[in-house]
Amino acid sequence: MESKLPATAHAGQGRAGDPDPILSFLETGGLEPQPRLMVDRLLYARSLLHGNVVLAPRFVLGDYAAAHHIVLGGAATGVTAAERLLSYGFRVDPSRDPPGIRFLLSSSHSEAEIRALLIAITIVVRELSAADDARHQLRARGTQAPQAPQAPQASEIAKRD
Repeated sequence: MESKLPATAHAGQGRAGDPDPILSFLETGGLEPQPRLMVDRLLYARSLLHGNVVLAPRFVLGDYAAAHHIVLGGAATGVTAAERLLSYGFRVDPSRDPPGIRFLLSSSHSEAEIRALLIAITIVVRELSAADDARHQLRARGTQAPQAPQAPQASEIAKRD
């Protein structure tokens, strides 16, 4: 089974001022060194994805076995999600088609790393969904809010005096 290997280097590890390593789930172009272990990791990840009520409806399999997509509201939301995940220590790609984020798994990712990534994605999706819901509620209130009283006309003010 040939597939492209995602980067799993802990970028920034060992540098001063960078205490938390970045775990990369990006494509490197290399071949998978342990294809059987990768199949186990893929099955593990998919069982977690399908059991996750937040991610399951958003999950789309990529163009090859290791590629996974989480569909979000649009490409801009994917960029925001990728940035937030990077702040949690996970490097993923924003995706335009489908709009959202894309991550790749390999045999070098441990089950704990895969689980941690999916938890972080769940947190980010919930954050972005809550922010999106709040924006929609504000818009709805703006269109349905009672209108402010109109300023009195100059002739009305003159009559009162």
